[in-house]
Amino acid sequence: MSRFARLLHIEASPRGPRSRSSDVARRLIDGIAPATVETLNLFEADLPPFDGTVIEGRYALLAGDAVSPDVVAQWDAIRARIDHFLSFDAWLFSAPMWNFGVPYPLKHYIDLITHPGMTFTVQDGGVTGLAAGRTAIVIGSGALDIRPDGPMAALDHQMTYLNDWVGFIGVTDIHRVDIRPTYGSECEVSAAMDRAYAEADALAAALSRPARV
Repeated sequence: MSRFARLLHIEASPRGPRSRSSDVARRLIDGIAPATVETLNLFEADLPPFDGTVIEGRYALLAGDAVSPDVVAQWDAIRARIDHFLSFDAWLFSAPMWNFGVPYPLKHYIDLITHPGMTFTVQDGGVTGLAAGRTAIVIGSGALDIRPDGPMAALDHQMTYLNDWVGFIGVTDIHRVDIRPTYGSECEVSAAMDRAYAEADALAAALSRPARV
């Protein structure tokens, strides 16, 4: 039996079956075999807006000021997204690198669900994440070899960002799978995929072992 009751696959690629990050994510999910899996494709999701009106509405709500029904509805929709996110005990993010970072819908999603009192608290100058006790897996692909020992590691604003963000909201059990480089000769790309499949299989095996007591 899988150690995960509910896993959310947050898919941040618009390429469907051609997406390498999504392909490796599906292989990992098959290996982990969680009791329940839900996929949230961010390019297809109807994400609430997060603009100046919404932000000003948040400040007004925090100050106890009267706000319009539209503002209340906007923040109810955001709260619903956060509650949905926190209802899972594991998250698997699969994302390609876009311009050294993450695709814009993933940044939008992170901005929607990262708020004080909702996914973290601040007290006495310290931050406490409210997502503690969960597991996060980050699968990233990209043409540049930004692995920690790779030649372009200094340009990693993708995997490091996601790792730091899930850590900020309280996650300590974080795992990483790289698919790099995805640009080059057929042999080079095939080798990158083989490495990623091997990493995913090894991670699935490790996560399938009973937790120590």
